[in-house]
Amino acid sequence: MSKKRENPLLTFFSHNNDYDPLIIRNPGSENVKMYRISHFFLSVMAASALAVPTAQAQEFEHVHLDRSDSVQFADLLPLAIENSPRYRELAARNAEASAHQAVGDSWIAGNPSLSVDYLDDRSLSNLGQTELTWGVELPLWRLGEKQQMAALGERYGEQSTAWKQALELDIAGQLRIALADLNEADTLIVLEQEATGNAQALLDIVERLFTAGEVAQLEVMQARSLLLNQQRNELQANAARVDAERQYHILTGLEVAPATAHSESRVENETIPTSHPVLDLLQADIDLQAANVLKVKAAAKGNPSLTLGSRRQKDAPGAGYSNALALSVKIPLGGSTFVNASTANAERAKVEAEVQYYTALRELNAKLHEAEYQLFTVESALPMMEEEARLASQQWEMARTAFELGEIDMSQVVIALQLARNSAKDFETLALRQQRLILQYNQIIGVLP
Repeated sequence: MSKKRENPLLTFFSHNNDYDPLIIRNPGSENVKMYRISHFFLSVMAASALAVPTAQAQEFEHVHLDRSDSVQFADLLPLAIENSPRYRELAARNAEASAHQAVGDSWIAGNPSLSVDYLDDRSLSNLGQTELTWGVELPLWRLGEKQQMAALGERYGEQSTAWKQALELDIAGQLRIALADLNEADTLIVLEQEATGNAQALLDIVERLFTAGEVAQLEVMQARSLLLNQQRNELQANAARVDAERQYHILTGLEVAPATAHSESRVENETIPTSHPVLDLLQADIDLQAANVLKVKAAAKGNPSLTLGSRRQKDAPGAGYSNALALSVKIPLGGSTFVNASTANAERAKVEAEVQYYTALRELNAKLHEAEYQLFTVESALPMMEEEARLASQQWEMARTAFELGEIDMSQVVIALQLARNSAKDFETLALRQQRLILQYNQIIGVLP
């Protein structure tokens, strides 16, 4: 008959009877046995549980950003723009504008072409007639077309400039968010560290009272659980700071960040200006499409051409060659039917650009009014949240003192501690929200710091 395997944990406790009561259920047994576990053993187990994640966290150590007072927003913005993948597009846009401007500066409407015609009756009538005609064909501008092409090149240049300004505003918005995330992460880290210190202080008080026999072990366990929970909150805040620092590094490519939080004052404008970089870019698109309509219309009409060359001819065997100047002019003819069909797509593209402009203007106004309303709400609630946080902090100090004197129990202290932490966090979060809304408001208006 096989011997029943014993649970080593139960064996340990069965030979040590001087432990505090705690129920342990053995899954391999039908009976529920009562054993006593010492406060010392619980402390060792809790310390071991904390040591394991700490050792694992060291394997994934993150090097935090350096902080410097010399790093300012104005210094970071050009670096962030050059670090953006979209910055590569600027050179292509400038080259595109230069290419179209060069077309407008040209004296002819296209590339010249060389034509050669050779006639010989040797294989047919064989009368000895030969003829050679050659010439260079030059496409000519229509009246006013050269000025239209020069204007098209200018529109491309204006679009490139507007695109650069819109890119600068967009990257500035990303940088505003990245710096706001860093500031929020730093602020919440300080709050969580302070809350961890309060939880540790409460645990020290409870352990001292437990040693004096004034509180039960259950209250020690509650205080320790509260500390562990708060330490987990601090780890989450650290993880949020790591994410914020990585996003900042990806955006700027730097390992150093400003030492002080970036802040701005709300601009006085209450409407979207017509000089908004996004609207400037969309207006440049409209102007470009309008110039492109004229280009397509001119191409549909066709260009006249002038051919200059010579003609060399011999009429019969033994006769001499005669040379003549060859000059020809070609003028395309046509009605509006084919021209309108060719320009229809260009006209539609122009209308679509106008639709994008007015849609963007409507969206910017909607975002502006929403940010303005949220900012008003936050600014109205901020003094109340500050007073609430101050009162919660006082309640925590009073509850801690009352607990040491035995006037209240552990549950009331825990409530006061959690209320103090949550109120302080809510107030700081609301203050950070206010600054974010100011940054968002200025971004919507289209101004740089």
